[in-house]
Amino acid sequence: MTGAALADGQTVHDALAVPTAEEAVRQNEIWTLKRKLAEEIAPELRRHYETEIVPRHVAEHGAPPADRRVIASLMAPDPRMRLFSALRRRSQEQMWDLVLTSANRQLDRLLDLAAGASAAPGSLDLDPALEIPRYLRAVDIHCMPTGYYREFAPDDVTAGALYDRGVYVYAGGQLGGLNDDKGWSVIRGYLDRHRPGWTPARILDMGCSVGHSTVPYTLRYPAAEVHAIDVAAPMLRYARARAAALGAPVHFAQRDATATGYPDASFDLVVSHILLHETSVKAVQQVLAESYRLLRPGGLMIHAEYPPFDTMDPFAQFLVEWDTTNNNEPFWSKVRTLDLVAMAATAGFDPATVHRELIPTGRRLTTGQSGSTSGGGRMQVLAASR
Repeated sequence: MTGAALADGQTVHDALAVPTAEEAVRQNEIWTLKRKLAEEIAPELRRHYETEIVPRHVAEHGAPPADRRVIASLMAPDPRMRLFSALRRRSQEQMWDLVLTSANRQLDRLLDLAAGASAAPGSLDLDPALEIPRYLRAVDIHCMPTGYYREFAPDDVTAGALYDRGVYVYAGGQLGGLNDDKGWSVIRGYLDRHRPGWTPARILDMGCSVGHSTVPYTLRYPAAEVHAIDVAAPMLRYARARAAALGAPVHFAQRDATATGYPDASFDLVVSHILLHETSVKAVQQVLAESYRLLRPGGLMIHAEYPPFDTMDPFAQFLVEWDTTNNNEPFWSKVRTLDLVAMAATAGFDPATVHRELIPTGRRLTTGQSGSTSGGGRMQVLAASR
């Protein structure tokens, strides 16, 4: 069940690692710093680039910087950029550390809650033999100290608890009180427009993490059987407890989206929400092929990602690419350059059914606010029909 919101707006539910007053103050100091960096310092960096760096480059080379990589080489030694970069990296690390303090303090309660969730509607199917992809083992994604998959206690849920609260602080609340903006983005911004009245019977959410984007499908399609997969057991245990706390009947399973093991033609709707940028290019192609295999005739695939580089000017691309090299996001930039439409066709989809579009985020649709610090209130949707 859900209760009142925290002072910063996050919706309280039984599985949330609720901060103490002191912990909340420290977490929100990081929130404030991140907001200042994004809303005040980043625009000042752009002004400095446009008024000082570009004229100097034109004087020396006869043309403005050609692309984001040239911009990066020019900005890297700049004292303003160095300070900005140091503050962003440190704020990210400190954010996770502060939230981890809250999660560790409540770990026994959360472990008990997860253990008791087995009686709730839905299910949890874990596979201890599943191999974690190397690209997830190589780094702690977005500097999250547990990564997605590491466990520090039997039947651990630490990574999930850390992610649920940490994402809210990271996004400054722009993903909604339940961090469910991306699920509602796809539902309201795409499905309700392109398939109004459609009632898929079986839905699969790939790379579900803690189920932020999964739960909205149980609300929008209450008669559907909703499944959600991820490779990380501690995320899934927490997701199960969180879904139970929210009264959402989701069937969670530990499976790799590149080879799920479900039978052919198992689902009417296959979705993902910012999964693709967490995988390699090879894995993206495999995920698309697996989506094609899993869909029933008339079924629909939707993969939602952040906007591609071809929708941004070079300086915006440069700022986005900061995360690739400085925030442990190895594929953050690469996925923004992929021809996903062509890759979907290679995966087996009829090219006539494949398209890409930008949709407003769910939060922007309902409140007029931007719903993503990285997407400017928009998401890229790759859709294709079987």
